[in-house]
Amino acid sequence: MTTNNIVQKKTLIIVDVQKGFITEGNKLMLENINKLLSSSTFDRVIATRFVNFPGSQYEKFLNWNKMCESPEIDLAFNKPDNLEIIDKTSYALPLDFAKSLENEGEIYICGADYDACVLAIGFQLFDVGVRPIFIKSCIGTANKKPLPIEQFEEIVIRNFGSQSLIK
Repeated sequence: MTTNNIVQKKTLIIVDVQKGFITEGNKLMLENINKLLSSSTFDRVIATRFVNFPGSQYEKFLNWNKMCESPEIDLAFNKPDNLEIIDKTSYALPLDFAKSLENEGEIYICGADYDACVLAIGFQLFDVGVRPIFIKSCIGTANKKPLPIEQFEEIVIRNFGSQSLIK
């Protein structure tokens, strides 16, 4: 995309698509991400890798102690050569890293869980001045009782604008 003869960079953030988060309910997300990576060109591809730790807020408040080590934390998609991996221990990105994306151009988001980390990263990017663009066909959730996808779409459109949701 060009604006005033300036080429906009395209960055893809793949959120927490890790073996421990892949379920029967979100395998299509994984397939679609692999197709996207093989058929699209992004200037930058970033994958977040959630790593839980003993004594974390997840263990302390939610009594949840999964996603601590391999193979659960291993990335589940076909990794492109230009992949950057950002480890995180919370729903969102490390704050300094999120701030560094302010002038990155167009930022596309896909991955898991759309009802937690995907939305958290979207809000965080918006707060640092970036309009996130969510790729609907490439998001999913491991949640056993997920937020209906239609509600996710409404949240995205209401909070980020209709330009922030693509198929």
